[in-house]
Amino acid sequence: MRNVARRVPDGVKDYLRPLVGKKKFPDFLIIGAQKAGTTWLHRNLQAHPQIWMPKEKELHYFDEKMGTKTSLRSKLWGKRAMDERWRRQIRRQVGRYSQLSPLDIAWDLRYFLGSWSDDWYASLFAQGGARTVGETTPDYSVLGRKQISHVREIMPEAKLIFLMRNPVERAWSQSLMDVRLRNIEEVTDEEFQRHFESKRSRMFTDYIRTLENWGAFFPEKQFFVGFLEDIHFYPNRLLARLYRFLGVDPSADYRVIRRKIHSRDVETMPTRLAAGLGETYLKDARALEERFGGYASFWRYSAERLVEDPPAEERIAYPLWESQLWDGWIAQAGIGPAPGSREASPQSGPLPNVRALQ
Repeated sequence: MRNVARRVPDGVKDYLRPLVGKKKFPDFLIIGAQKAGTTWLHRNLQAHPQIWMPKEKELHYFDEKMGTKTSLRSKLWGKRAMDERWRRQIRRQVGRYSQLSPLDIAWDLRYFLGSWSDDWYASLFAQGGARTVGETTPDYSVLGRKQISHVREIMPEAKLIFLMRNPVERAWSQSLMDVRLRNIEEVTDEEFQRHFESKRSRMFTDYIRTLENWGAFFPEKQFFVGFLEDIHFYPNRLLARLYRFLGVDPSADYRVIRRKIHSRDVETMPTRLAAGLGETYLKDARALEERFGGYASFWRYSAERLVEDPPAEERIAYPLWESQLWDGWIAQAGIGPAPGSREASPQSGPLPNVRALQ
């Protein structure tokens, strides 16, 4: 890093120096789940004036970089997932430099060229100063307990944000991301099934495992649990609850993304594949309903219906709250007012409060 700094313009050096020697670990982590609204949340939290987050959404320190040796040669030509991600990120940044401040360029120098360590990780947040700082890496949801133990060791007061989504939807959304470079009509059922059954897809949908592993090291009061349905129905109120949880001003609307983010513009899914996912995740949905109730009750209901009495149509609306399953659940559960009305309220919140909804 010292040799690189000699070639940096003096103006950038002035911004780079304050980052050196300061250790500031994140005040909060958004740990997942993947395809459950983390990009929406990351970008909106970035807009809050009392919050600072890196412009790179996923730092992947605890799941990839921690304890791993690397070199510039490996980053440039290596075949590891972390090396390929480094190249994608740096290509993306090259086109932005005309719009970046010296402070942004200094952060890039440290992020892309620094040696991975706890001190390096902490230095990435020094730019946040006195603001509440955090990062988003959905892969943290599947960390093992040894890695989580280290998170606890270096940042025991960190608050943890975990977003969940109907397991059927989440698995389908991840499969769409995996085939994003192809014409979806050319992807066979067998290929989709392989994505659904992969260890990675199953682990990211195992919300109970995530909460148990992280809960072994962090108390419930440090968890905020969110539901993708609340991002759709109550985005402002969800953010206000989260602002209060993080200890920042909850009164203003800093939301900058007012529409949902999908990996592809897909509004339906094949009913036959949805039925298979319903069977795969019915047991999980029942366990989540027992723990959380609320939206998780709809997840259980939709999985049961897809298995026992699937819609006759070849395709079903996606997300599932747009389908007839949602109306059927509302009628069966007898709940009211319907989500989306002014009288209703979001379910997302600090974990002890969410659990009280059982």
